[in-house]
Amino acid sequence: MTEPTAGFRDPARLTNWTQALLYASLAVPLVSMYMGVAELLAHDDSWWERSLGRLQDLFNPLGLFLEVMWRFGANLVAAGAAVAVLLWIHRANSNARALGATNMKFTPGWAVGWYFVPVAWFWKPYQAMREIWQASADPANWERQWAPPLLGWWWALWIVPFWILDAVSWAVTRGMEEAQAGRVESLFGVAINVLDIPLTLVFLAIVGRVHRMQMERWRSQDEEAAAPA
Repeated sequence: MTEPTAGFRDPARLTNWTQALLYASLAVPLVSMYMGVAELLAHDDSWWERSLGRLQDLFNPLGLFLEVMWRFGANLVAAGAAVAVLLWIHRANSNARALGATNMKFTPGWAVGWYFVPVAWFWKPYQAMREIWQASADPANWERQWAPPLLGWWWALWIVPFWILDAVSWAVTRGMEEAQAGRVESLFGVAINVLDIPLTLVFLAIVGRVHRMQMERWRSQDEEAAAPA
């Protein structure tokens, strides 16, 4: 998979938007965890249940409206963050090539496209991101660059909650009564939301580091080109 090298495009604005949307998306698992815990404790006569009940009573007149608006806003932020991340990945791959990386296995298009290919989405996107990191660290010798454990943590935090836990939840709840299945699904939902927070934070660290490496390399090359012979 090869394609012509394009010129370097300043990624600052796209990176800022991606980071801002990722930070905003952190509110989604936090609120979802509260809602999941509230559902788990709905039948428990406990201090937590009474406290949550009082809090819910405050919003009863606008409860349905607030829930609809929350779900709409959460989906909008999540969709925006997903689009921004995919655009950032495309730009980061393209810029790595513009900085001089050759023989990269993943084109900008396929660095994004593998997220949508069944089965291959379990490892190809990780390989593409690892390649982006290596090519950003040293475009001329990217194949010799070390990929940090941070990338492995990021991919594990993506695979475990959104694929493994979701599949286990589906398997465990098969044949259960509706009420019991609902409680189990809520429990798994809380676990997924808990892991979604470090996933977002780790990816934010990756975005920031790749951006800095590419900008430092670009400035260095620009200064060398501008220096008198």
